[in-house]
Amino acid sequence: MDERPKNVYFDTSIYNCLLDDSDKDTVLQAIREKNLVVIPSIVNLCELLMSSKPERKKNLIHIYNEIRNDYFPLKPIPWLLKESVENVEKRLTEWKLNYPIDISYETENICRVLKRLKGNELAIYIQGARDFIQDVSKRENLADEFQFFNYIDSQNGEHNLLNLFDQICKSVNMTPQLSRDEKLSIIRDPNMPWKYYFEVYTYLFYRRAFPDKNYGKKSVPGVYDLEQCVYLFWVSKFIIEDDNFIQFVKRLKEIRNYNTEIINYSDFKNYLFS
Repeated sequence: MDERPKNVYFDTSIYNCLLDDSDKDTVLQAIREKNLVVIPSIVNLCELLMSSKPERKKNLIHIYNEIRNDYFPLKPIPWLLKESVENVEKRLTEWKLNYPIDISYETENICRVLKRLKGNELAIYIQGARDFIQDVSKRENLADEFQFFNYIDSQNGEHNLLNLFDQICKSVNMTPQLSRDEKLSIIRDPNMPWKYYFEVYTYLFYRRAFPDKNYGKKSVPGVYDLEQCVYLFWVSKFIIEDDNFIQFVKRLKEIRNYNTEIINYSDFKNYLFS
């Protein structure tokens, strides 16, 4: 974790911004001069491989390979969640976050599996979340997101998070041998992916629960975008070029006081050349 200040994460949209930028080569050079480590993810790779235009896909993959500087992509979210629990059980202090994979048939298979899983865990393991949040809001008189997260941080809220934690572990065939405090430490630890996984989806369902406050489905990004927020635990800058996505994450950062800077491509370029 010592290298966190130099680590940067690009939402897949940023690779497209780079490709279309007439200053692309200058930007890439500035990234190297700043000694930034742009960590790619398997999500990036899968989305780039989904491009329907062969020539554009080829150019996007070229940028992906150039910018990752020999770093293998961050593992898929389900793997990171599972392995982080296993490492706590084993009392390990270090664990491998990257997956040594190049573009191949194996990669395409992984991408197909991830695409099939997209959103399924929410449908199966978080059914009724919107009704639950609306009910809690009535009982607890929660007026806004800050009050809602205060409830989540309370003993009653923690009880619900622990139940959700157990259900998600079950979905990946895990039965953690952990105490209540150990589970909560995984959920709350800013150096663990679980914290961001829970908070992103908790906020997602809060937003969808109150369409009368313009918090409906159209005002939030898709599940595939949001899952990338798990990688917040490892970077100092998270760059996004999507209005709904960046506004969602910026608001969540404000509510939860994340250390990671959330910026768009233009702001990132200003940082590079400042």
